[in-house]
Amino acid sequence: MSIILSRDNYLDNDVAYLLGLIVMRGTLHIEGDIKRLIIQFPYKFLEVKSIYGNKTEKKEALIRLSLEDIRNRIQELLEVDVQTKKYEHEIQLVAVFTRNTVSWRNLRNLLSDRTGYLEFEIPPVIFDAPDDIQKEFLRGIADAASNPSKADAYLDGSQRVVIEFQHGNWMLPVQVCRLLQEKQGIKVSHILWGHPNIRTPGMGGKGWAKEHRMRIFANDFAPIGYNFAYKQKMFEDLVKLNIKRKLAISTSYCNPKIKKIRAGKPKHKYEKDKALPKVLRRHFDAYFQICKQLGCNQGIPCKQTEMFEEIDED
Repeated sequence: MSIILSRDNYLDNDVAYLLGLIVMRGTLHIEGDIKRLIIQFPYKFLEVKSIYGNKTEKKEALIRLSLEDIRNRIQELLEVDVQTKKYEHEIQLVAVFTRNTVSWRNLRNLLSDRTGYLEFEIPPVIFDAPDDIQKEFLRGIADAASNPSKADAYLDGSQRVVIEFQHGNWMLPVQVCRLLQEKQGIKVSHILWGHPNIRTPGMGGKGWAKEHRMRIFANDFAPIGYNFAYKQKMFEDLVKLNIKRKLAISTSYCNPKIKKIRAGKPKHKYEKDKALPKVLRRHFDAYFQICKQLGCNQGIPCKQTEMFEEIDED
């Protein structure tokens, strides 16, 4: 296990994993002398169905079972009480700090004093960290914000995993994509941005204002995987399906060699909506143009256009 120790930070595999959970679904709360770290694990559906369609299990029970090991791991790391709390459509891990402990101060410093997942970014130290620390950070992201499902298949049936980012956070998807592609050599197929030109081009309402969805072919994500046992099992089944069907050729649609020609997207009346960051209140024809506008330098400028599957119907 790698350890990074500096005057300002302590970072090892356990801290990296916790940071991955926090940047995706965590919030820090200060109420007088009491400090709380809350990590949310929401679930839209009450049951998890096997990809082979012959078995269903209660999602709450699966999350609780996986969280018990995670709770113990975090409790030992932070040396504070960590509780599991159940709500109608989510389960929370809640760590309570009664003192300004070293672990609390370390988290605040690593997170640049930001307090919620709508503003969290990847701590800079992660990009220069050893491979095992980066992988554990990414597993935290996957456990918090990815649910392997056969429903996320590509048009040819290739199985993919999806990482969901909250709509208000536009920088984190680009940073995670960079960590995956530049540092881990894992190709990101594309990002389905919650932007009117990408989610509902040419349509009227505000159905576009929802989560950003990063899609990765399951085989490519195999070096990362999940720490949640039920997610890892479902993920391994998706990889096996791809191998059996000889599907899922690794492809990143920001690759300059991909030059699928398509006419520009129609104008959308919400292109300058205030729900968008100022830098994105304009027209875009493809997802990678948004990535570039947000500072991504992975795609070499060339005559490329969007992939044809970019419009999401959900």
